[in-house]
Amino acid sequence: KLEQEIIDSLAEKSGINKSDIEAASDLYSLGVDSLSALEILAALEKKYNVTVPDRDLGNINSPMEIVRLIANELKNNQ
Repeated sequence: KLEQEIIDSLAEKSGINKSDIEAASDLYSLGVDSLSALEILAALEKKYNVTVPDRDLGNINSPMEIVRLIANELKNNQ
């Protein structure tokens, strides 16, 4: 569920067709640059009321990595 919600958000914010995004897709190959990735992550942090530590921001290279980061923060906030 979280994976699909993040793919949906990524598609909505980037303008990429959902069917072109897979969990393991490379964001940069999809045309999402680092600034756009950070903007998408910021929107997801707000949506899920979490904060991904700055040390993890360099690890954002796929939707699955975003899922992992958000899921870790959700787990830590329980």
